[in-house]
Amino acid sequence: MQRLLFVIIGAAALSAGIYFQLQSSLPPERPEIGGYILDAPRSLPDFTLIDANGNDVTNDEFLGDWSFVYFGYTYCPDVCPLSLVELAKVKRTFEETLPSLSDRYYLVSVDPRRDTPERLNEYVTYFDPEFRGLSGDDDDLSRFALAAAVVYEVPAAPVDQDYLVGHTSSVTVIDPQGRIYAIFTQPHTAAQITADFPEILEYYNAQ
Repeated sequence: MQRLLFVIIGAAALSAGIYFQLQSSLPPERPEIGGYILDAPRSLPDFTLIDANGNDVTNDEFLGDWSFVYFGYTYCPDVCPLSLVELAKVKRTFEETLPSLSDRYYLVSVDPRRDTPERLNEYVTYFDPEFRGLSGDDDDLSRFALAAAVVYEVPAAPVDQDYLVGHTSSVTVIDPQGRIYAIFTQPHTAAQITADFPEILEYYNAQ
């Protein structure tokens, strides 16, 4: 009887050990955010863009930091400036709540005919002096936008004509390995992003 009791206890202990081992080996649960985390982070395609100083910028620009990227244009009357206002709030909040975070913020213009480097620089630094503006030719912009699940359409109109560019309004999150990791969809607010990003960070570090 005593021997049977020891066998039962041993079997229970073994089962418990196996259970906890399996639990610890399970992948972390993906958090729910105001958008989505990609099933598999997506590597950036090769591209060369131009920054607000007229310098070439490749996809290597996004290595080493967490990057928050918004695709829009400087003549946008509403959603673009509102989104950049929210991203400026995100940056200020992270300076207080995540002071060790290495983060960068970008506007990628999908209207390169009108958004010259000079105009981009003046526009993005209005929201924050450290914001960066990028643009480029249609092929490079299209490759970047496609990877970020962004769709845009520029009308075939004269440059001096007041036209609107249709585009996806989302915030693309690029991880320090230069991969598209998550996307915040509309409506994206500073409160939502600053509440969700620590969970993204925890999930990233647990993988």
